[in-house]
Amino acid sequence: MNIAAIVGTGVAAAALAAVLRRSGAEYGLFVSAAASLLILYAVVTAVYPITELIGELSDAAGADNGNIAILIKALAVCFITQLAAESCRDSGEGAIASKIELAGKTAVLLLAIPLFRSLLGIVKGLIM
Repeated sequence: MNIAAIVGTGVAAAALAAVLRRSGAEYGLFVSAAASLLILYAVVTAVYPITELIGELSDAAGADNGNIAILIKALAVCFITQLAAESCRDSGEGAIASKIELAGKTAVLLLAIPLFRSLLGIVKGLIM
């Protein structure tokens, strides 16, 4: 991941969006959205080796791959939710951003249900 290219893209897009917002707010929003998608693509491609390493480490440790997958999915939901909420805030829609954050939190809780069940099974085993 070339952080200099990502930062440069972000700064250039922010400057261009600020200039375009003076003539029409919608053009600035499009530039901001395009830059966000481009940066997100760069980050997602950079994260792939990290997920591979986490998988290798969990195999070596004998951890349940299902639990690791749930944690990675929850992290992805958090990142996507934050990106969407901040994009809504940038366009002046704070109420929508709050609802997106609520949906993200709910999605993480739903993803965690199997972990809660597994934890409950462990606790029952210890008690009985």
